Amino acid sequence: MSNINYSLKNALMAGGNREEILQSIWQPPQEWKQDGAWLWWFWIFFIHDENTKKTGKCRQLMILWSIKKDGEIKCNSLDIRIPRQLEARSDGTYSLNGAAAAWYFDGEKMHDDFVLETSCMTLDPRSRSLVAPGKTPSSFSQRGEDFITRIKSGGIEFEFVARQTDLHTAVGPNYGDTQFPAGMRIEGTRIETMSLSGTEAHNGSKRALSGTAYFQKILLAAPPPPWYWGLYHFSDGSFFTYMVPYAGRSMLADNAWAGARLKKPSFPLKQDVFLYHAPSKRVFDGHCLSVTPSQIGETDTWQHEMKGSGSDFEITATARAYSHACWSFRKKIGALPLRSSFKYNEYPSVLESLELTTNSGEVIRLKNGWGNMENAWGFII
Repeated sequence: MSNINYSLKNALMAGGNREEILQSIWQPPQEWKQDGAWLWWFWIFFIHDENTKKTGKCRQLMILWSIKKDGEIKCNSLDIRIPRQLEARSDGTYSLNGAAAAWYFDGEKMHDDFVLETSCMTLDPRSRSLVAPGKTPSSFSQRGEDFITRIKSGGIEFEFVARQTDLHTAVGPNYGDTQFPAGMRIEGTRIETMSLSGTEAHNGSKRALSGTAYFQKILLAAPPPPWYWGLYHFSDGSFFTYMVPYAGRSMLADNAWAGARLKKPSFPLKQDVFLYHAPSKRVFDGHCLSVTPSQIGETDTWQHEMKGSGSDFEITATARAYSHACWSFRKKIGALPLRSSFKYNEYPSVLESLELTTNSGEVIRLKNGWGNMENAWGFII
């Protein structure tokens, strides 16, 4: 889900008033009428060790808080039955009746469902906070230039403090809103890369942490297609991201047959590739991209081989995953005795190599970027 919005890149790059965009993070949707609509706030924290900048590998934690305008849907082992998802309160806050979900890769093992529970969350635009009480409580707030996320689960207490240190327009915060027929729309706010500090407390001890972070808030009021996506940060402050949503046979995966078959034929709905080169403050934005996925041996991890271009450059890149998390959704199809399935797969991964060549012959090479790739398949309606 960290990716459907990539079709918004042109609108996002248009930017806007920074303070207005930041305030919009804490506002609910103006309308909540479209059946199946999905609203979420999403973070990925890349927690560095002493070798991350050399190897591209790191601990990672992803968390999102979401509501979905469906009376009933299942995510992994959690049955979510919530008739009213969004309610205004008399004190100016909002009740978000939905779910909090997180996975945590500890450097060796993936902890699926690190957080996964329904929660009556509180969104407060005035204090700029979102609080999700429960057995695994979490919260997200803004204090000045700092975004603070707290999570308590499995005997571990995390406090993540993310701050945007590069104010280039490409980094964000950027906002976009794209309208489609039949009331469908995609609305999004993103900050592509931030510095990360904070603490981790476990068994009575506390240690400092550092790294980078990525944030987005998305309202998706349209059926999600399958996609390939990736986001990578580099030691020089650059970031690379790509997105290819598509229609194809993988929409039938885990519906007409079990498991993924990420094979052609498929029809790309969008092809976006984007590199922000921090040392030169240049942006390379292209809309021609081929992503070739290949499963790594008998594992649940994948590799993405990319080849793309823009008006003034060509680019190739290779990303390789080293762990895997999955959110598996199942939902009834109207009054029919059938269910649709959708699998949203996230992979801690390394951007092993990237080479960009401009039309003038200049070559930019980056390697060992730390990040995350995604494959999604199936359909949910």
